[in-house]
Amino acid sequence: MTHYENSFAEHFGKLLASREAELRAALDTGNQKELADEQADNGEVRDFKDLAERESQSDMAALDAERIATELSQVLAARRRLREGTFGRCAECGKPMDLRRLEALPSAALCVACQAADEQAPAAHRQSTRT
Repeated sequence: MTHYENSFAEHFGKLLASREAELRAALDTGNQKELADEQADNGEVRDFKDLAERESQSDMAALDAERIATELSQVLAARRRLREGTFGRCAECGKPMDLRRLEALPSAALCVACQAADEQAPAAHRQSTRT
């Protein structure tokens, strides 16, 4: 069996629920760490090196949080597709998706061919949110 079938819904539901919990925990941990760091520093800056390091860490944390939030959005969209019965079909061409792709990336909305075409398209023409 090489393509998704509805008989796999429970398995993928568990995978997606588990990943959602991991991502929510990561966001919570990141937010708690940021608050703790702010409270510990009391806004004191000892020198420019400290300020630069703090800004760099803040920028990295913001990028990480953005990446996690994006993946969480994709996971939630996949769970919605699962409930609606459209999970496992490419959102672009409608063909059944390869089971290996879904095992590797359960939140994938596009088949490999459509994903490759989407990545080759100019950024202005890409659809930023596929559900």
